[in-house]
Amino acid sequence: MVFEARHSVDKGLHHLAGRLDPIIGARLAPSLGGLPWPTILTEIDKMRGKPPKSYVATDLQSQLKAITERLGNLGFPFDDHTRLVSALGSELRIVRNRWAHHDELTTLDAWRTHDFAVRLLEHFGDDDGVAGASNLRDEAFGALAEEKGIAAHAAPPIPEQVLMPPAPRVSEPATAEVVRPDPVVLTRVDAASTPTIGSERFEFEPWTVVPVGDVTVLDDLPKKVAKEKVRAVATEIAEFEGPIHIDRLAQLTAASFGVQRLWPAREKKLTYQIRQTGLLVDDDKFVWPSDLDPKTWDEFRPNDSTVDRPFTQISPIEIANAMRLLRSGTPGLSTIDLDAATLQTFGRKRKTKQFAAHLEKARALA
Repeated sequence: MVFEARHSVDKGLHHLAGRLDPIIGARLAPSLGGLPWPTILTEIDKMRGKPPKSYVATDLQSQLKAITERLGNLGFPFDDHTRLVSALGSELRIVRNRWAHHDELTTLDAWRTHDFAVRLLEHFGDDDGVAGASNLRDEAFGALAEEKGIAAHAAPPIPEQVLMPPAPRVSEPATAEVVRPDPVVLTRVDAASTPTIGSERFEFEPWTVVPVGDVTVLDDLPKKVAKEKVRAVATEIAEFEGPIHIDRLAQLTAASFGVQRLWPAREKKLTYQIRQTGLLVDDDKFVWPSDLDPKTWDEFRPNDSTVDRPFTQISPIEIANAMRLLRSGTPGLSTIDLDAATLQTFGRKRKTKQFAAHLEKARALA
């Protein structure tokens, strides 16, 4: 029988969805008071200033969101210091995105999908789930071995870094002064709308870069398969981090294919592909998630100075939203003090010329 990669991926994703629902439900049950676990995702939308949606417990997209994102005051209940679950979940989010958009999938894509699922279910101790996913992985590897003309016992041609968990985030040196947001900006006034996850404001969480291919994918642009892979990765990053500056999005996308330094010609190709995803790119070159409207979004995401997010790559709209909150708390706040408080909200202290210009643009919006 001819091996069909898309059919194999389809079976693998459905198998994984069937295994993850009870795992997620059991882990979150103590915090839910009898409510279905997708309630938390609806509250996360409210926390992030997004129109709240209804989520389905058996939907893989909902499940992967739950295991890869911070769940308010519950933190990351499925992860540990290695962030292995976040890494595997992020890889599977990209695969699911490509599958949902009917992208062309290869035998190697199928093997990788099943390998990610096996390792994720192993982490959760789901032996029955591992057995099912392993059968699909073995079947895909047999097809891959035949396709590539390699011995059945040989290791598949997967870059080594794909098989390794991401390195834990390195802490700032003890001697460095960490600039932290004022506690007043870390609490929301609409806490009643999120009783399960608490009153915290959603803080900025950087995307965990996961290797989804090598530089040959970028070299192959603008071929169809390469375009599909690049757009799928860029879309997932934008949905997770957005609003995100297009330059940062291009850099993170390139890093997903093993490229750490972007030359102008390659950056131009990537930004073109990002603009073809269908996501909104505003006049300031910020890419917005599909469920956020820059005209109505009134939230912001504080961060301290240990977080990797350049101040000039924070949307002026997001900064303006923070300014409005700071002014509402202290109506007589001077421009100088407002700028200082705003910089602190995003982990900055010194007001450089670039920062001053960026603050001025945000102040005009506020």
